[in-house]
Amino acid sequence: MLSFSSRCGGEEINIYFKASPRLALLYPYSDPATLAVLVTGGDGKSVAQGRVAIRLQAPEPSRFLSTDFPLVEGSRLLDMSLPLRRGRAEWKYLFPIRGQYQLTVEFTAPDGQKTIKVFLLDIKENKQKWLFLGMFSLGLFAVGVIAGRIFTHPAPGEKRSAAACLLLLMSCLAVAVEGAAQELERPYFGRLEVDPGVVGKPSKVRWTLADQESAARRAVLLNITITHVEKGKTVFAVERLPVPGEFTMDFQFADGAEYRVAAVAYLAGGQMIRTEQNIVATAMGPPARTLIPAMVFFLALIALGLGVGRWSRRIALSPVTK
Repeated sequence: MLSFSSRCGGEEINIYFKASPRLALLYPYSDPATLAVLVTGGDGKSVAQGRVAIRLQAPEPSRFLSTDFPLVEGSRLLDMSLPLRRGRAEWKYLFPIRGQYQLTVEFTAPDGQKTIKVFLLDIKENKQKWLFLGMFSLGLFAVGVIAGRIFTHPAPGEKRSAAACLLLLMSCLAVAVEGAAQELERPYFGRLEVDPGVVGKPSKVRWTLADQESAARRAVLLNITITHVEKGKTVFAVERLPVPGEFTMDFQFADGAEYRVAAVAYLAGGQMIRTEQNIVATAMGPPARTLIPAMVFFLALIALGLGVGRWSRRIALSPVTK
């Protein structure tokens, strides 16, 4: 658990952050984590009233190898305001990439006094990803060795085959992902509006009661869930959030895929209103800053393999030439 202490209007305010499972056990796109913020006074008791503004910033771009979603790096992922219940606000979130996230928590007391705290959250890459990268790099090196031996002492047709293999390998390194935004018809009783999702930019998610006149007077308990349809994973969720008929947040769809945004509102008297909308987030091609280092690294492995292959071939042919 991470903590912070400050003074707000002469009263000491403590802000605590907790993740379950703990951050050391989390990996990108593995399982959603339950994140919680607790605000207490100097006496250790939870504050009775207030709100917290939550802002989550993605890790900065990597200097060498980019993450799975380079457009997400350094962008704003989440921006929302939650009321405190017994001094606590809780939500679920699925971290999309590795690196150090910046979580900014701004507590606003009923008298308007504010306290801000920034937490740094480290998410490590899955060890299997590093294993796959090592195996792929070893494969590129092996291709270079084989091509180097062939080019040093070419047999009929071998040089052409090796060149074709290298061209095929280079074409496999270029990946483009396309998407299109779509919106489903809204149910009659609720209104769920989601801006078109674009990877790298936050989208506005807004839910309101269908009757605007009563929305300002009727408080409801609201569940918001965002699910990655293909992976079947919950990427964001907040449960039984007390709202006065309206809830708005900024959320970034980090993967160019289809998502289901579902809102369930519980009204007084047991009435339940469910609203759903599916969207397809649009992903653009990765920027050049992320492609160039990776291409240079992979080409260097092939070049190194070529050098080793030519050297080994010459060593093997040297007794014959003598």
